[in-house]
Amino acid sequence: MKQFNVKVIPFEAVYNFRDMGGYKARDGRVVKSRLFFRSAALGKMTAADKQLFETLGVKTIFDYRDNHEAQNNPNPIFPHAHYIQIPAKGNHAFEMPTNTGRKDFYKVVSPEMFQEFYAQMPFNNASFKELMTIIQNPNKLGLVHHCAVGKDRTGIGGALILLALDVPEETIMEDYLDTNLHLRPMVERMAQAIQQHYNERELQQFYALMSAREDYLQAAFDAMDRRYGSKAAFLEQEFGLTADKRRQLQANCLT
Repeated sequence: MKQFNVKVIPFEAVYNFRDMGGYKARDGRVVKSRLFFRSAALGKMTAADKQLFETLGVKTIFDYRDNHEAQNNPNPIFPHAHYIQIPAKGNHAFEMPTNTGRKDFYKVVSPEMFQEFYAQMPFNNASFKELMTIIQNPNKLGLVHHCAVGKDRTGIGGALILLALDVPEETIMEDYLDTNLHLRPMVERMAQAIQQHYNERELQQFYALMSAREDYLQAAFDAMDRRYGSKAAFLEQEFGLTADKRRQLQANCLT
């Protein structure tokens, strides 16, 4: 059962924008609102969207996309927000769909490849290393972190933030899977646009890759445990998040 009704910010032209506050940590404290937001790309914001965004107190916009993606759909400029863009894809063999025109991507990349993508993303990743540094500085929060659709790279980033705050894995999985609801209108529009070029198997694969699936994020969780034995050891050895640093982070971000 969900502990929290996800607070979706009602933008006109930005998908999957959610306040990550309200989730309960293992000790009963709750993630503060308006510290962490997760989202799809921000580049299509309307004038009304920009006005709404200005009310959220965002100090940092953290973009997981690569240079090509960011240039094709640039973030809007907000004078009071610091913009950071560090690609989170790492050295994975395939290009993200925003770089491939999407059509071929969903024919050649399989769900099994995506599981491996998730299993590799948390490790030796400069983007997530910087993210974990930033969240320890209260002066840089609220933070919006986003990729193209706010599912894969943002899914891992959101999981890392919530793991560091000692939110249970089952709650983190719920937050990740909520993406399916908030992306459904966009996914259906994309499906309508491509279906004449796809056979039934390829269309099923498209839906599989555009879904937040439990086996994707679980692949990342399992990889953390295989490499380090525990999530706590993973956070300490990958990001320097010692027990003391996590306690301080939690004191700052939980209530």
